[in-house]
Amino acid sequence: MERPEGHRGLLVVESGYADSHVRATYVEPLERELIDAFYRDTTDAVPVRIASAGTHAHAGAGPAGLDVAAALEELWAAGVRDVTVAPTHLIDGASYEGVRRAVRTKVRLFDAVRLMPPLLSSASDAAALARAVDSRYPRREREAVVLVGHGSDGAGQLAYLALGYELHARGRSDAAIGVLRGDPSCSAVAAELATAGVETVTLVPLMVAAGRHARRDVLGTECESWASCLKAAGFTVRAAADGLGAWPEVRALACEHLDRSVQVVAGEDGPVSPCGASRFPLFVDLAGARCLVVGGGEVGCRRAAALARFGARVTLVDPAFRDEGRRVAAELLARPYRAGDEDGCALAVAATDDRAVNRMLGERCRRLGIPVSVADAPDECTFFFPALCEGTHAVAGVVSRDATPDGHALTARVAAQIRAILP
Repeated sequence: MERPEGHRGLLVVESGYADSHVRATYVEPLERELIDAFYRDTTDAVPVRIASAGTHAHAGAGPAGLDVAAALEELWAAGVRDVTVAPTHLIDGASYEGVRRAVRTKVRLFDAVRLMPPLLSSASDAAALARAVDSRYPRREREAVVLVGHGSDGAGQLAYLALGYELHARGRSDAAIGVLRGDPSCSAVAAELATAGVETVTLVPLMVAAGRHARRDVLGTECESWASCLKAAGFTVRAAADGLGAWPEVRALACEHLDRSVQVVAGEDGPVSPCGASRFPLFVDLAGARCLVVGGGEVGCRRAAALARFGARVTLVDPAFRDEGRRVAAELLARPYRAGDEDGCALAVAATDDRAVNRMLGERCRRLGIPVSVADAPDECTFFFPALCEGTHAVAGVVSRDATPDGHALTARVAAQIRAILP
């Protein structure tokens, strides 16, 4: 879904559903309401992306088949620097944790990243969902409502317990919650229902979408499914095939969660020196370190060669290479720079003749904490490539104290004098 570019952006994350009917019935209505709610709260025209989460993502899932990290990269390239990530997950389980991890890998690229909590993550959420269940499935004599979720470890499992507590607080002792993975199991729930004299069970998937797990593991005809287990225990089973995404109450709850999105903190970064500050001479060990040089022209090749002399494994990126670049680079990428080429690098050099590319690499590296030298913009550098003076037993590097107009000439004169006296 495209909107005009803006500083703010929204990323909606789904668990990943290949079935077009499942997506259209349960997932897309929820996504649309989240997007509309986000636009009601902003006067900006902002880009929106939809991604699939973690290990549940697969080809064809979501409009563009994007994973969370790739979608964040797309938003960054669209000019977004303040992004809200809105997962449509019910609980804080493994899939939601995968979203959280993916967000953390990209958080430094943005000025602000906010992550929406799962739909069932507080006492008020549990109370709201319990009211919806109570309204949709009224109490009937000798009948019970059984809601079956995926199951989870840790905080996610507590969400199911909170929902069960709220249902019982509403007088719904006929409502039971089970999970596919963990406890309560189907056999435990069946035993509890038999003790209560229940004869008929309405089986409800406690899932955002009635996808594969709901159809097979909850409502399916296989002997391991909950429907089969309960029938084998002597109950009459009614299948309620709707996923929670089809419930207006759940969609409203999701929209409320946008206001509860929590800022993701990347950690403390050191300050970037302001333009004109004196430059501190720092010598580092680059032996075996991966260093990126973008631009295979005269300047790029010269800097790649210098890094290689000091033991760095240089990755050189340029659509065309000089012979010198082929000799010194450990890896040649015969293509334009792509966002992400800098990942895992000890330092980077932007030396193309394209101002936009140099600016992009400089900004990404500064945000990611990767030292970067931008050949055509000293004020965008976080380190300054020195004039190297290499002797047999000593090495020196020379830069001007600040970015004065005659800095290059001064640096060249001083470097020549030092080379003449180095042993």
